[in-house]
Amino acid sequence: GKQALETVQRLLPVLCQAHGLTPDQVVAIARHDGGKQALETVQRLLPVLCQAHGLTPDQVVAIASHDGGKQALETVQRLLPVLCQAHGLPPDQVVAIASHDGGKQALETVQRLLPALCQAHDLTRDQVVAIASNGGGKQALETVQRLLPVLC
Repeated sequence: GKQALETVQRLLPVLCQAHGLTPDQVVAIARHDGGKQALETVQRLLPVLCQAHGLTPDQVVAIASHDGGKQALETVQRLLPVLCQAHGLPPDQVVAIASHDGGKQALETVQRLLPALCQAHDLTRDQVVAIASNGGGKQALETVQRLLPVLC
């Protein structure tokens, strides 16, 4: 609480003037667990994610505005090229997966299980993304992989 408030006070001018965010967006990021770290990570990664990876500021805010926003942003930076190029996901699907509590874990699990779920279990990429794009996406994907052969 207090740390996030001090970070809002410190970073609000930078995030709004230099990065074009609104005060409401800054507050939305700050009000979650790890808000201080998420704000600092937005300041650091927003230019990279927008310029090098083609995300919009709104998408970056959506990823950051959850518990674990810092980790989700760092994981998007690391895995976006892999998920898009090697696995054929469009960036908006990567953002959808990352924009929940546990986004980091869900992204890592999609990278790990997508080939097996699509090839061995005949799921489509869209189905895998739909499963992963919720809080607890990691656990849901692992459960689907484990139970699909039994249920079908």
